Amino acid sequence: MDTEGPKEGQKEEGLWRRMGLLGQVLTSLVGLLSALVPVLVATDAFSSGSTEHTVISPTPAPSTQQTATQQKTTQAADPIDLTLSDQLTEGALEETIVVVFEGAKIATLYANVNDPIVTQQVTATSPGNYDYVLDATIAWIDADGIRQEASATGHGSVYVDDGMQLDVYIHVDSGGGVNLSLQSASGS
Repeated sequence: MDTEGPKEGQKEEGLWRRMGLLGQVLTSLVGLLSALVPVLVATDAFSSGSTEHTVISPTPAPSTQQTATQQKTTQAADPIDLTLSDQLTEGALEETIVVVFEGAKIATLYANVNDPIVTQQVTATSPGNYDYVLDATIAWIDADGIRQEASATGHGSVYVDDGMQLDVYIHVDSGGGVNLSLQSASGS
């Protein structure tokens, strides 16, 4: 192994110089792909663009033991359709609400100044209480003309039945914190 530096009149060659242009381009592409693939996968960039129809089931009631005198009946309920709705928050440019029922993402509601009221139809397996999580990003222009963004979240349980409409509501608490909830549009 030669441990001496370059001899007089010779240039020292680094890794990039020895790889050549093709090697440099390939190395750069591999680095770029390794950085972008996790982002693209996390944002569903590889989806076909078709509307996903997710079927969800209600939160199971606490289990009770059957006695010998009780009859166990299994009757499959018909699936139910419900509508999720969001209205653009006053003063906002746009907002995106991700709706998760029983741990499964069932809808993404995107409202903006050109389309301030958005709805999406989803199907549940049966009427009942469903646990939900809402995650939102809201953008607006502040008094200085600078775009601002904020995130909000909310979770809870909501009763759903066939034909119901559930609206996303924003709540600001006394400390300035923001959270979200789902409520029946009929107020029931």
